[in-house]
Amino acid sequence: MSDVMRIQPFATQLARILMEYGRNGSIFDIHKALFYTPAPDAPFAVHDLFGHYLATPVGPSAGPHTQLSQNIISAYLCGGRFMELKTVQVQDELTIPRPCIDMTDEGYNVEWSQELTLEQAAHEYIVAWAILHILPRLLGWDGQAPDRPALPGVIFDMSVGYDFEGITSPRMTRFLDVMADASAQIAEITACLRRQFPRCADVDIPTRIVNSVTLSTMHGCPPDEIERIARYLLDQRGLHTVVKLNPTLLGRDEVRDIVNRQLGFAEIDIPDAAFDHDLQYDRAIDLIAALKRAGAERGLTFGVKLSNTLATRNHTGRLPGDETYMSGRALYPVTMNLYDRLLHAFDGDLHVSYSAGVDALNVATVLSCGALPVTGCTDLLKPGGYTRLTNWLEHIGKAMRDAGDTSLAGFSRERLTNVGRAAAAS
Repeated sequence: MSDVMRIQPFATQLARILMEYGRNGSIFDIHKALFYTPAPDAPFAVHDLFGHYLATPVGPSAGPHTQLSQNIISAYLCGGRFMELKTVQVQDELTIPRPCIDMTDEGYNVEWSQELTLEQAAHEYIVAWAILHILPRLLGWDGQAPDRPALPGVIFDMSVGYDFEGITSPRMTRFLDVMADASAQIAEITACLRRQFPRCADVDIPTRIVNSVTLSTMHGCPPDEIERIARYLLDQRGLHTVVKLNPTLLGRDEVRDIVNRQLGFAEIDIPDAAFDHDLQYDRAIDLIAALKRAGAERGLTFGVKLSNTLATRNHTGRLPGDETYMSGRALYPVTMNLYDRLLHAFDGDLHVSYSAGVDALNVATVLSCGALPVTGCTDLLKPGGYTRLTNWLEHIGKAMRDAGDTSLAGFSRERLTNVGRAAAAS
């Protein structure tokens, strides 16, 4: 359990929101002038992702900023609609070294797992889910257009790790069960609404929190283990499944050439072990093809997440330990080149979730390559925080207007060409 994070009961959290919004016109210190107000004609809305309506194609990626309910609510207020929940694992009594994150420029972290117990994490995700279904009523967004898709237009995506034994353990199984059916918890919340917040008592809060999952495996996880876990998530859990891939998949020579020579990050030292122990490209192609077939047989989406962080030697000394995990702008060109290679390998027929060095200036480019969703961590941990998502949406809207496109499908219709250009330009 974290020594710095404190979870709050649903009633406490909602009461605080109501009081602050009534007094100051803000929620969690984000003023309503900075809220993203949903628009029924937004060109970047996605009408069917994993069977759900997604009002915007962006959100926070799984990280320290998607653990607490107020984190997730804040991201929603600023326009995030795809919420990658913090990766959870069965070993949930960890001591996270401090400091654990450095976002001075490109990002580095040594924080690789959740800081809450599984039970606390489930509580926070359910509280956030319920409040996001209530907020459109409180903010007056639910009556703007009777024929609009149902609000809140949000998808919660579970992230789990890190090995088959842990993911299939009894405690993780209970966590997965609750995320699939939180009827008991939602019933308690509904009863609380009737008692304390009657104007919201009739808000419909679905009892299924997630129907998709992103698999996060440790650097060096054997490919057979990755495939075994993914098949379990598809076959036994019935979840749309995305596997997070490591940037080392591009190959040691190309990764080092991009990072050290082309970008000029001479001080970044990527050890040989990072490449030797990770999934290799040819095996990855076979694995993806097999899991795509397995998903299709069950009417489920299988895809890949690009990308995980990059293991590097701790050259700054600002964080504890000998190794850190790099994210942010130095990872963007590596990942875009990997994206280009994988997308062409499957002739464009590959579901890609993207999160590597995304910011307001490149998010539209990534979407034009067909990635869905596009999420961020490093950029959102910099000054401005979640409000940077609003800037992302402004740039996406402008790029789509400039291109004359009224849908993401049209915007990414030349995804193979676009990803090649983006990789070359990055």
